[in-house]
Amino acid sequence: MFPQLNRRDIQWDLQRNGGSVQATTERVLGGRGLERPPPSFQPVQPLPSSSPPTRPAPSAPKPSHPDLITRYNLASRVSSSAAFYAEDSEPPEPEEIAKPQVAWSQSKAERQALLQKRREDMVLAARRKMEQRERERAKGKGKEV
Repeated sequence: MFPQLNRRDIQWDLQRNGGSVQATTERVLGGRGLERPPPSFQPVQPLPSSSPPTRPAPSAPKPSHPDLITRYNLASRVSSSAAFYAEDSEPPEPEEIAKPQVAWSQSKAERQALLQKRREDMVLAARRKMEQRERERAKGKGKEV
């Protein structure tokens, strides 16, 4: 940032003021300059590495929300839809469900609510499809054994 200054001077000033970059920058920009370090001051020099630094293997990052049901607080709707659809019956496809045609609202709050409901419906429909595939896969494996 300040190519005209000596690194050793900058390191000395940073050590003197407790590592405050802001204080050192203010001192330089204010025109006060930096004091010369005493001859006994030995700055810590970073060791050059011949190989790239090894990073520890990153563990699988834990998502803040494990799934979309938790993320969008749909647990109550999942349990109610699970009770509505019996194990043996197939839930209707989203295209088959007659949805009332709602015109795009002029109100921002209504548009937001409509989009949020559509997002929730899509998440729940995807979950139902996934559960149906798992049931079919389980039935297929049960017949093979």
